[in-house]
Amino acid sequence: LIGMIPEGLILLTSVVFAVSIIRLSQHKTLVQELYCIETLARVDVLCLDKTGTITEGTMEVTDVLPLHDTTNEELNIALGSLIHALEDDNPTFNAVKTYCDQYDKLTCNHIVPFSSARKWSGASFDENGSYIFGATEFILKDSSPYQEIIKEYSEKGQRVLMLAHSPHQIQDKELPAEIHPMAFLFISDKIRAEAPDTLAYFAEQGVDIKIISGDNAITVANIAKKAGLKTAEQYVDATTLQTPEEIKEAAQKYSVFGRVTPQQKLDLVKALKEQGHTVAMTGDGVNDVLALKESDCSIAMASGSDAARTVSQLVLLDSNFGAMPHIVNQGRRVVNNIRSAASMFLIKTMFSVMLSLLTIFFGNTYPFEPIQMSLISACAVGIPTFLLAQENNYEKIDHTFLRHVFINAFPAALTITSCVFAVMLVCQNVYHSTEMLNTACVLVTGWNYMAALKTVYAPLNTYRKTIIYGMQFIFFAAAVIFQKLLSLGSLDFGMIILVFILMTFAPVLIDVITVWLKGIYARSLDKENPGKFTAFIDKLRK
Repeated sequence: LIGMIPEGLILLTSVVFAVSIIRLSQHKTLVQELYCIETLARVDVLCLDKTGTITEGTMEVTDVLPLHDTTNEELNIALGSLIHALEDDNPTFNAVKTYCDQYDKLTCNHIVPFSSARKWSGASFDENGSYIFGATEFILKDSSPYQEIIKEYSEKGQRVLMLAHSPHQIQDKELPAEIHPMAFLFISDKIRAEAPDTLAYFAEQGVDIKIISGDNAITVANIAKKAGLKTAEQYVDATTLQTPEEIKEAAQKYSVFGRVTPQQKLDLVKALKEQGHTVAMTGDGVNDVLALKESDCSIAMASGSDAARTVSQLVLLDSNFGAMPHIVNQGRRVVNNIRSAASMFLIKTMFSVMLSLLTIFFGNTYPFEPIQMSLISACAVGIPTFLLAQENNYEKIDHTFLRHVFINAFPAALTITSCVFAVMLVCQNVYHSTEMLNTACVLVTGWNYMAALKTVYAPLNTYRKTIIYGMQFIFFAAAVIFQKLLSLGSLDFGMIILVFILMTFAPVLIDVITVWLKGIYARSLDKENPGKFTAFIDKLRK
């Protein structure tokens, strides 16, 4: 039972994750769920909110275009009244506050705060009807007369918002009748310096980027293009997506989504997951919460809302989007190193099960004492896998974790079982000595396990060679120094010859079986995806 249970694997996994969390903290990243960095390493679709992620989120009003002979005094009254009445606290409204620092205090009787679903906010006043501020398409039923203006400034990457007036009062949260446009406000946001490099990194790694924003689709597409997104021209206005089928089709077809409501963000994430993708979502506002909770891995900016930070698995403490590659690399390091470590743990599990069955049907005595298994586990599994799990291994992760573990573990397990069974047969029929059986089996198993380390962790570098050869020395030194404690004894000349032969040829057998299994696996890949066989063989040769 001691041999069958990979008792150190869970501990090793937790320790490796803990080390990754410490390393990520050096990049100002707070990990709120232990296993989320492994999920992010597997992500193939990354959904990004524009504001605060690609851009810095520090907006400013760059220009104002009055409409229909609206005077500056009328604009100041309208903007000032809204600023005084509304309690909105978002980058856009704060930019307007900075732009208009003087305002008249009209008597407000009703307010409608900004909503991501409505895309507008407004207030009604006793003296002067109602003022509305927000997206033109959502304020006016027919925005066609202004499409040229909206398109012109949107193509410059600016957010285009409308200020409008109505002589009527706002009822509940519905737009009043007779809405008259007063002016356009053009708001710009600065692209983060690290955004182009980060987007380029994910493109190189084969991760599909989706930019999801509540802003005008043309504006978002142009900002995404400036940030280096190669597929920025594939954009769509989410107001045209009415049915679940259209959302699913758009999720597969487009890379930039504008005028997206919180519910549509959720629907897009669901659609991507239904299509078999592993989805990560970044956000900083309350309107992102639903999508963040639905995604496989959620990332929030520390500068965002409390709700977004609470539901997210990762929080970027300095709101630095450039930390994302470090998170992905840490996840890959964990998965790749645990995959190799799991192979070493499962070798012991496999050969212990096989030896137990052989002992039941063909043998008289199980060939190991518990303390002997502890020596093998420590020197061939526990200590080396822990040290080797600290290596930097940033290779891209595929979805064949268990296949790789089996391919690495089975050849060594089968070889060790065969060698130990050969020793069992000789001892039972020739020497009739349990002590000699134990000694020969420990030596053969330890040596083969070290050979398995070389195979699993190939190609060997200086660090790996130092650990593996160091463990070999410690193993044999411990077998000599603690001979009585480990219940080991001397070997007859004939058994020495047998052990020498097994220790010479068994490592070769491990390599042969490993190459054979990898060849079978490569051919199966070629049947599923023609051309992968050649790529796999090239990788194997390297």
